[in-house]
Amino acid sequence: MLINTYIIIICIKLLLVIMTRQEKISLLSLEKMSETIRQMRRSQGISQKELSRRCGLSQSTIARVETDPVRLNPSYMSLFGIMEALSSPASDHGLEMLSKTAGQMMHKKVIYVRPGSPISEAISLFKEYDFQLIPVLDNLRRVVGTVYQKDLLGLATQQPDIAGKRDVSTVMKAGLPQIDKNSELTSFKPLLEVSGAVIVAEKGRAVGIITIYDIIKQI
Repeated sequence: MLINTYIIIICIKLLLVIMTRQEKISLLSLEKMSETIRQMRRSQGISQKELSRRCGLSQSTIARVETDPVRLNPSYMSLFGIMEALSSPASDHGLEMLSKTAGQMMHKKVIYVRPGSPISEAISLFKEYDFQLIPVLDNLRRVVGTVYQKDLLGLATQQPDIAGKRDVSTVMKAGLPQIDKNSELTSFKPLLEVSGAVIVAEKGRAVGIITIYDIIKQI
Protein backbone atom coordinates (compact mmCIF):
# COMPACT_ATOMS: atom_id res chain seq x y z
CA MET A 1 0.00 0.00 0.00
CA LEU A 2 1.40 3.41 -0.96
CA ILE A 3 2.03 5.94 1.77
CA ASN A 4 -0.45 8.80 1.62
CA THR A 5 1.05 11.84 -0.08
CA TYR A 6 -0.88 14.21 2.18
CA ILE A 7 0.86 12.76 5.23
CA ILE A 8 4.20 12.97 3.44
CA ILE A 9 3.58 16.65 2.77
CA ILE A 10 2.96 17.22 6.50
CA CYS A 11 6.33 15.64 7.25
CA ILE A 12 8.07 17.71 4.58
CA LYS A 13 6.58 21.00 5.76
CA LEU A 14 7.34 20.17 9.38
CA LEU A 15 10.98 19.62 8.43
CA LEU A 16 11.04 23.00 6.71
CA VAL A 17 9.54 24.71 9.76
CA ILE A 18 12.18 23.11 11.98
CA MET A 19 14.90 24.07 9.50
CA THR A 20 13.71 27.67 9.40
CA ARG A 21 13.78 27.86 13.19
CA GLN A 22 17.23 26.21 13.16
CA GLU A 23 16.14 23.59 15.69
CA LYS A 24 18.05 20.31 15.91
CA ILE A 25 16.19 17.06 15.20
CA SER A 26 16.64 14.74 18.18
CA LEU A 27 18.35 11.38 17.62
CA LEU A 28 15.08 9.51 18.20
CA SER A 29 13.23 11.71 15.69
CA LEU A 30 16.01 11.18 13.15
CA GLU A 31 15.76 7.41 13.53
CA LYS A 32 11.98 7.54 13.10
CA MET A 33 12.32 9.65 9.95
CA SER A 34 14.91 7.19 8.61
CA GLU A 35 12.54 4.27 9.18
CA THR A 36 9.70 6.17 7.50
CA ILE A 37 11.86 6.86 4.43
CA ARG A 38 12.85 3.19 4.21
CA GLN A 39 9.22 2.03 4.47
CA MET A 40 8.05 4.58 1.90
CA ARG A 41 10.72 3.53 -0.61
CA ARG A 42 10.01 -0.18 -0.21
CA SER A 43 6.24 0.25 -0.36
CA GLN A 44 6.63 1.90 -3.76
CA GLY A 45 9.09 -0.71 -5.05
CA ILE A 46 11.84 1.86 -5.61
CA SER A 47 15.49 0.84 -5.40
CA GLN A 48 18.05 2.95 -3.59
CA LYS A 49 19.68 3.55 -6.97
CA GLU A 50 16.45 4.92 -8.45
CA LEU A 51 15.77 7.08 -5.37
CA SER A 52 19.31 8.40 -5.68
CA ARG A 53 18.61 9.45 -9.27
CA ARG A 54 15.33 11.14 -8.32
CA CYS A 55 16.65 13.24 -5.43
CA GLY A 56 20.17 13.93 -6.68
CA LEU A 57 22.01 12.29 -3.76
CA SER A 58 24.53 9.47 -4.04
CA GLN A 59 23.31 5.91 -3.55
CA SER A 60 25.68 5.51 -0.60
CA THR A 61 24.06 8.53 1.08
CA ILE A 62 20.61 7.01 0.63
CA ALA A 63 21.85 3.75 2.14
CA ARG A 64 23.35 5.53 5.15
CA VAL A 65 20.20 7.63 5.70
CA GLU A 66 18.24 4.37 5.93
CA THR A 67 20.71 2.37 8.03
CA ASP A 68 22.89 4.75 10.04
CA PRO A 69 21.24 8.22 10.14
CA VAL A 70 22.67 9.23 13.51
CA ARG A 71 26.26 8.87 12.40
CA LEU A 72 25.57 10.41 8.99
CA ASN A 73 23.57 13.31 10.52
CA PRO A 74 21.96 14.29 7.18
CA SER A 75 21.04 17.89 6.48
CA TYR A 76 17.45 19.08 6.54
CA MET A 77 17.56 19.70 2.82
CA SER A 78 18.77 16.15 2.14
CA LEU A 79 15.82 14.72 4.08
CA PHE A 80 13.48 17.13 2.33
CA GLY A 81 14.77 16.08 -1.09
CA ILE A 82 14.37 12.38 -0.33
CA MET A 83 10.82 12.70 0.98
CA GLU A 84 9.80 14.97 -1.88
CA ALA A 85 11.13 12.37 -4.35
CA LEU A 86 9.04 9.71 -2.65
CA SER A 87 5.78 11.68 -2.84
CA SER A 88 3.13 9.81 -4.76
CA PRO A 89 -0.58 10.19 -5.63
CA ALA A 90 -2.96 9.81 -2.70
CA SER A 91 -4.39 6.33 -2.15
CA ASP A 92 -7.85 5.38 -0.89
CA HIS A 93 -6.20 4.76 2.46
CA GLY A 94 -4.87 8.32 2.41
CA LEU A 95 -8.33 9.76 1.78
CA GLU A 96 -9.67 7.65 4.62
CA MET A 97 -6.94 9.00 6.91
CA LEU A 98 -7.87 12.59 6.10
CA SER A 99 -11.45 11.94 7.26
CA LYS A 100 -10.41 10.51 10.62
CA THR A 101 -11.26 12.64 13.65
CA ALA A 102 -8.93 13.92 16.34
CA GLY A 103 -10.72 11.71 18.85
CA GLN A 104 -9.80 8.65 16.78
CA MET A 105 -6.17 9.66 16.29
CA MET A 106 -5.17 11.37 19.53
CA HIS A 107 -2.66 10.05 22.03
CA LYS A 108 -4.72 9.96 25.23
CA LYS A 109 -1.82 10.02 27.66
CA VAL A 110 -0.70 13.64 27.77
CA ILE A 111 2.74 14.14 29.30
CA TYR A 112 2.79 17.66 30.72
CA VAL A 113 4.19 19.98 33.36
CA ARG A 114 2.55 22.72 35.40
CA PRO A 115 3.56 26.40 35.36
CA GLY A 116 4.98 26.04 38.87
CA SER A 117 6.92 22.86 38.13
CA PRO A 118 10.69 23.26 38.50
CA ILE A 119 12.61 23.42 35.25
CA SER A 120 14.54 20.34 36.39
CA GLU A 121 11.30 18.31 36.23
CA ALA A 122 10.71 19.31 32.61
CA ILE A 123 14.33 18.46 31.75
CA SER A 124 13.87 14.99 33.26
CA LEU A 125 10.79 14.41 31.08
CA PHE A 126 12.65 15.51 27.95
CA LYS A 127 15.43 13.06 28.74
CA GLU A 128 13.00 10.23 29.47
CA TYR A 129 10.71 10.64 26.43
CA ASP A 130 12.97 12.49 23.96
CA PHE A 131 10.16 14.91 23.06
CA GLN A 132 10.77 18.16 21.20
CA LEU A 133 8.15 19.96 23.30
CA ILE A 134 5.93 19.46 26.33
CA PRO A 135 2.62 21.26 26.96
CA VAL A 136 2.12 23.25 30.15
CA LEU A 137 -1.26 22.70 31.83
CA ASP A 138 -2.77 24.25 34.94
CA ASN A 139 -4.58 22.40 37.74
CA LEU A 140 -7.73 22.17 35.59
CA ARG A 141 -5.74 20.76 32.64
CA ARG A 142 -6.16 23.98 30.67
CA VAL A 143 -3.39 24.80 28.21
CA VAL A 144 -1.29 27.73 29.43
CA GLY A 145 1.97 27.32 27.53
CA THR A 146 4.63 25.10 25.96
CA VAL A 147 8.22 24.32 26.89
CA TYR A 148 10.77 23.32 24.27
CA GLN A 149 13.64 20.88 24.59
CA LYS A 150 16.18 23.18 22.98
CA ASP A 151 15.42 25.97 25.46
CA LEU A 152 15.64 23.90 28.64
CA LEU A 153 18.60 21.75 27.72
CA GLY A 154 20.48 24.86 26.69
CA LEU A 155 19.69 26.43 30.05
CA ALA A 156 20.70 23.29 31.92
CA THR A 157 24.04 23.24 30.13
CA GLN A 158 24.86 26.91 30.54
CA GLN A 159 23.33 27.54 33.98
CA PRO A 160 22.84 24.16 35.72
CA ASP A 161 22.38 25.75 39.15
CA ILE A 162 19.30 27.65 37.94
CA ALA A 163 17.39 24.59 36.67
CA GLY A 164 16.31 23.58 40.16
CA LYS A 165 15.48 27.11 41.34
CA ARG A 166 13.33 28.54 38.53
CA ASP A 167 9.96 27.21 37.48
CA VAL A 168 8.53 26.42 34.06
CA SER A 169 6.48 29.62 33.88
CA THR A 170 9.68 31.64 33.44
CA VAL A 171 10.69 29.85 30.23
CA MET A 172 7.44 28.61 28.68
CA LYS A 173 6.15 29.97 25.38
CA ALA A 174 2.71 30.16 23.77
CA GLY A 175 0.42 27.15 24.14
CA LEU A 176 -0.11 24.63 21.35
CA PRO A 177 -3.19 25.01 19.10
CA GLN A 178 -6.34 23.39 20.47
CA ILE A 179 -8.93 21.39 18.53
CA ASP A 180 -11.98 19.34 19.51
CA LYS A 181 -12.47 15.59 19.20
CA ASN A 182 -14.65 15.90 16.10
CA SER A 183 -12.09 17.84 14.04
CA GLU A 184 -10.95 15.90 10.97
CA LEU A 185 -7.31 15.63 9.97
CA THR A 186 -7.97 17.62 6.82
CA SER A 187 -8.97 20.61 8.99
CA PHE A 188 -6.14 20.57 11.55
CA LYS A 189 -3.37 19.45 9.18
CA PRO A 190 -2.25 23.09 8.66
CA LEU A 191 -1.87 23.49 12.44
CA LEU A 192 0.35 20.41 12.61
CA GLU A 193 2.46 21.76 9.77
CA VAL A 194 3.21 24.90 11.79
CA SER A 195 3.35 23.67 15.39
CA GLY A 196 4.24 19.99 15.08
CA ALA A 197 1.56 19.06 17.62
CA VAL A 198 -1.99 19.98 18.68
CA ILE A 199 -3.93 19.58 21.90
CA VAL A 200 -7.33 17.91 21.80
CA ALA A 201 -9.55 19.74 24.28
CA GLU A 202 -12.98 19.09 25.72
CA LYS A 203 -14.71 21.89 27.63
CA GLY A 204 -11.38 23.68 27.83
CA ARG A 205 -9.54 20.69 29.34
CA ALA A 206 -6.76 18.81 27.55
CA VAL A 207 -7.86 15.22 26.89
CA GLY A 208 -5.32 14.24 24.24
CA ILE A 209 -2.42 15.28 22.05
CA ILE A 210 -1.58 14.59 18.41
CA THR A 211 1.89 14.89 16.93
CA ILE A 212 3.27 14.22 13.49
CA TYR A 213 4.56 10.85 14.71
CA ASP A 214 1.16 9.78 16.04
CA ILE A 215 -0.13 10.18 12.50
CA ILE A 216 2.76 8.32 10.91
CA LYS A 217 2.18 5.35 13.24
CA GLN A 218 -1.41 5.04 11.98
CA ILE A 219 -0.52 4.92 8.29
